[in-house]
Amino acid sequence: MIRRPTACLKVLLTACVLAFAGLAPAGAETLRRGNGAEPDTLDPHKYGLTVELNIHNDLFQGLVDYDAKGEPIPGLAVSWTVSPDGTVYTFKLREGVLWSDGTPLTAEDIVAGIRRAVDPKTAAQLVDLAFTVKNARAVSEGRLPPEALGVTTPDPSTVEIVLEAPSAVFIRRIAGFPLFAPLPRHVFEQAGDGWVRAGTMVSNGPYMLAEWTPQESVRLVKNPRYWDAANVAIDEVIFYPTSDENAALKQFRNGELDLNLGFPPGQWEWLKANMPGKAQITPASTVTFLALNHTDPRFGDARVRRALSLAIDREMLTERVLATGQVPGYSFVPGIAVGWTPPPGNDFGKTPLADRQAEARRLLAEAGYGADNPLRFRFDYRAGDANKRAVVAIAAMWAKIGVKAEMQANEVKVHYAKLREGDFEVADAGWQGTPEPEFFTNLLLTGSETNYGKWSNADFDRLAQAAIVAMDPAERLRLFQEADIVAMKETAMIVLFYGAHRNLVQDWVKGFEGNALRQHPSRYLRIER
Repeated sequence: MIRRPTACLKVLLTACVLAFAGLAPAGAETLRRGNGAEPDTLDPHKYGLTVELNIHNDLFQGLVDYDAKGEPIPGLAVSWTVSPDGTVYTFKLREGVLWSDGTPLTAEDIVAGIRRAVDPKTAAQLVDLAFTVKNARAVSEGRLPPEALGVTTPDPSTVEIVLEAPSAVFIRRIAGFPLFAPLPRHVFEQAGDGWVRAGTMVSNGPYMLAEWTPQESVRLVKNPRYWDAANVAIDEVIFYPTSDENAALKQFRNGELDLNLGFPPGQWEWLKANMPGKAQITPASTVTFLALNHTDPRFGDARVRRALSLAIDREMLTERVLATGQVPGYSFVPGIAVGWTPPPGNDFGKTPLADRQAEARRLLAEAGYGADNPLRFRFDYRAGDANKRAVVAIAAMWAKIGVKAEMQANEVKVHYAKLREGDFEVADAGWQGTPEPEFFTNLLLTGSETNYGKWSNADFDRLAQAAIVAMDPAERLRLFQEADIVAMKETAMIVLFYGAHRNLVQDWVKGFEGNALRQHPSRYLRIER
């Protein structure tokens, strides 16, 4: 419950109103967004779920932002330069930027935010994605203090970031990435980790946090001190968790949601016929896969992993079970990645399914499994209509080779917490990254926070790391393809398909641009009834 203050002493009335983020102006234009699932955190430096991204990017802005089409644009930095060796990025800052409480935002706030993200005390979920910054790994492991991180302020209008090695995609790495959000030091020093609570949080993005009612909604109101507030049309944004896509579709049809990031795959044909233009499908820079717990002796056996992969009919899964734009996957990098051509040897889709099933039974028999001793395991999956349809189909495909999978649905944030903790046997998972191979390697690199199955291979690590620092585009792709061959030969994970974003958008919502990263900041949207 938000309580209206009875008085604000010794401040101007306007400052009083601005300080109270829970108030939206009379007659406010409200955007009601279905966001897929409940966020785990509103702390940008602890970001871990894709469903948190649009909320974070409404609240905060880093050095580099996204435009409505998901392409990098200047944010807090108006320009940047790169040293000849590709290891030093120098950002010139926008003048006059304020926090939502009117406090000037400084270069030191930007540095403090990145340091906090890497500080082991923060326990950032995706900290390894910052390891391209000099000393980031050592800081995160407690071997160096946060001050040793390669992020400094040569002068009040400049932030300099030094990398461990050259990077051809560093700007894309930090664009709209919450781990690189600035920190309001003046609030954090008083409130600590509690700085992100409604009533305490100050932000620098187009919106401010008004309230978060868990399992119900996150409500934001326009930040009048945002540097580009004049071009923000929506006054209030309410994000609703909508993991039940059937219920969300009903809300959308009733006009209770202005947009929703998802709809039941089985309703695609009906939507096209009955709500033309309101349902949209966009190719996505995502991969959906099955994580196998390699610390479990059953899945430490490459024969078992290969058998499970061979038995899955990806073409049936994408063309008949889901049928909403997904593409069968045989590589850990989605085909939408710029310049990417999946190694043809990875694709066994043209081998008759009966032959693959026979080979899968043979491999399982070699591993000690059969009719008298079937392979059994728990199959965790993310709650939601599309995921349930997929895993039910996969379990049926496995049953044909004598495998018994016990399905268990989890709320999304609970599901990924279990993956990070290693509390699973086989589990579905998804990953979204910039459409470039580098942003998918962390799924399999040794020690990565998102290498849920704990697979480790020295050849893969060597090839992937060499590709990451290669500046020649052709050489980068060649090395990533070689790494992909290594991973898929060992069935490091079972790639299922590359995704497509399913969106519902009301006619009166304008400015919505479908894009591969599903980046839809509210500041680009408007309502015209």
